[in-house]
Amino acid sequence: MKMNPCLTVNRGRHRCNATILLCLFSMLLAVMLQRNCATEAFILSNPSGHINNWHHPLTLKSSLSETENVQVANVNNDNDDIDDDMSYHGDISVESYEHKTFKKLTYLYKKASPGREGDRPIILIHPVGIGLSSWFWKKVMMQSFTTNSEDEFGNDYSYNNSRIKSGNPPIYAPDLIGCGIDHGGDAWNPNENGLFFPLGWVEGVETLMNDVIIPRWYDEQNNGKSASLSRFFGVGQSNQNNGTSNSNGDGAGCLVIAQGGLAPVGIMLAHRNPLHVQNLMLTSPPTYDEITTPIPESELRTNYDFLRSPILGNLAFAALENRAIIEFFSNLFLFDDDCDEEWLDETERESRYVEARTPVQVFNAGLLQHRSLEGELKELVQSVWVVSGEGDKRVLDRQMYRDELDKCTLTSIGGCNVLPWENAAGVVELIKKLGY
Repeated sequence: MKMNPCLTVNRGRHRCNATILLCLFSMLLAVMLQRNCATEAFILSNPSGHINNWHHPLTLKSSLSETENVQVANVNNDNDDIDDDMSYHGDISVESYEHKTFKKLTYLYKKASPGREGDRPIILIHPVGIGLSSWFWKKVMMQSFTTNSEDEFGNDYSYNNSRIKSGNPPIYAPDLIGCGIDHGGDAWNPNENGLFFPLGWVEGVETLMNDVIIPRWYDEQNNGKSASLSRFFGVGQSNQNNGTSNSNGDGAGCLVIAQGGLAPVGIMLAHRNPLHVQNLMLTSPPTYDEITTPIPESELRTNYDFLRSPILGNLAFAALENRAIIEFFSNLFLFDDDCDEEWLDETERESRYVEARTPVQVFNAGLLQHRSLEGELKELVQSVWVVSGEGDKRVLDRQMYRDELDKCTLTSIGGCNVLPWENAAGVVELIKKLGY
């Protein structure tokens, strides 16, 4: 069975042991199961010494007592490292916004094609791993989205009420907090800013959604006139183009797609924002059992302590950031065929920054799955698509999603574990079926 390393997709729980070799290998297994309690994993490392006998302590704090308001943020492209509204690839640009104490979080943006300004936006959640950031979605963003204007329920969402949609809807690929350093985004220093996980990453995307994506979407078709955004986004709202109502209870909101082990971020984003997220797609996610089974706290502590250790952790990262090692593990675990040079070039760009290791440490320690997400999954009002690669051995293990969820579709396309890169055209065809 192929097992995914630190690059993208989790495989199940792992245990670090005393030997350097097994510790290094365990780091490659991006495993994340969760604690079945009403807490979020909270990371705040103390640079001055030990806490609870840890060099870099992990503490679990209840998020229910914390204020979870999303801080207002404005689009801000002021950074000396990259040009304002920098062209990334063709008509894809790098832009930025503020979120809480972070002055510059970046995202890739592809403006809607003429005539599609009123179409529902797409939000793409990238995997976390060695050298990974929003560039992971580049091939999907470059695809043609020309399609029939009806979604899977027969509703017409096209801007001009035509039968064919030409070009693409607005597409956003945010860099999660601590990622996208090569795009000019702020690094995350856990010695200064504590974050809940997965909540911290969810909130970062919510700021982008609430203060950039939705207002921009609204302004594009309303010339800046004031009106309620809920008129256009929300469960049970009528379609404003043709006056029809969505009988299945879904609204006219965004499509969120989360890759691999970042499924918890997509799930929480949909669960917390039912008025603004209509569909959730999980590509190569953990199995249902993995998503709903917590990693023991002792294991999380061991994992995180190793990954943050100044000797063994640094040695492991230094080895894994080598281009030849990335190629070896990518071919072994992630791709049906060999990875391409562009994949290696992109991972190399991001991994040259030592600061880019911090989110990988959090992810590979298992903090996104420190608790079960079964409650959030079963409370989702959105339709959920679970997409597997035909070369992925876990296809049958994901059947429980359909068994346990009310509105879940399982499907497979060509590829193995990194479908948006291996088979971008196949992913876009599924997006079209949802009417985006």
